[in-house]
Amino acid sequence: MPEGPEVKIASTYFNTFFKESEKINFDIISEYYSEKYSDVFKHIKNNLQTYRKSYTIGKNIFIDLDDKSIFNFHLGMTGGWSKENIKHCHFRAYNSSSELFFKDVRKFGNMKILTKNQLNNKHIAEFDLLNRKYNFKKHFKFLNKNNKSKRSICSILMDQSFFPGVGNYIKSEALYASNIHPEEKWFKLSDSEKIQLIKKTKKIMLDSYKNGGAELKDFYNPFHNSTFNLNIYGRKISSNNTKVISQKTSDQRKTWFCTKNQKLRK
Repeated sequence: MPEGPEVKIASTYFNTFFKESEKINFDIISEYYSEKYSDVFKHIKNNLQTYRKSYTIGKNIFIDLDDKSIFNFHLGMTGGWSKENIKHCHFRAYNSSSELFFKDVRKFGNMKILTKNQLNNKHIAEFDLLNRKYNFKKHFKFLNKNNKSKRSICSILMDQSFFPGVGNYIKSEALYASNIHPEEKWFKLSDSEKIQLIKKTKKIMLDSYKNGGAELKDFYNPFHNSTFNLNIYGRKISSNNTKVISQKTSDQRKTWFCTKNQKLRK
């Protein structure tokens, strides 16, 4: 699944095709989307006379509409842009000179219309490490206040209410860079260790975004080939030449880690 950096790349790519303040249109081009999202696209058609640049929070893309509502779409497992109307495309965005098609092979993408209150209550930009509105003090306070139980670090990182945009590869890379075992408990970390983990996670997300994202099986960079390197995710030997273990962890996802450097505390 595309994670925060890849979703931000998709949003940036969309914004290179369409300029602010010009008229753009959205049309459904698949039977599946006609059945599932006709009301959403009808609302867009009636409330998008002036295009405003798309933006992201976590793994979601947003476009503000004329009536103050917001078009929210999630790329799902395989969503992305295509310049051509190829197989598995479901809608197109276009104006008099450009058009893009939304392709989603597995059909896990999700489209909806949100109110401003719904956006602000569920998608908090101040907690998104890639967002210009990110607020470290608020984020750190929220994390400590809401993680006093014996919850594992890996499950906290994957919880989008705590770390919007973090997914499996970022989780594994951040824990490896911080020398923290995925099953370690948040309350056992010192403040300096927590801060270090947040900084490492942010750096990995920024590096991924700036260098083209992680081109895994469900994502390719529409601008150019990615130059972002993974140090542990998907590998048997880490970039430091240590043995890598991959196993299902308490977040119910597979995590890649190195027991030599990431030891679980007693």
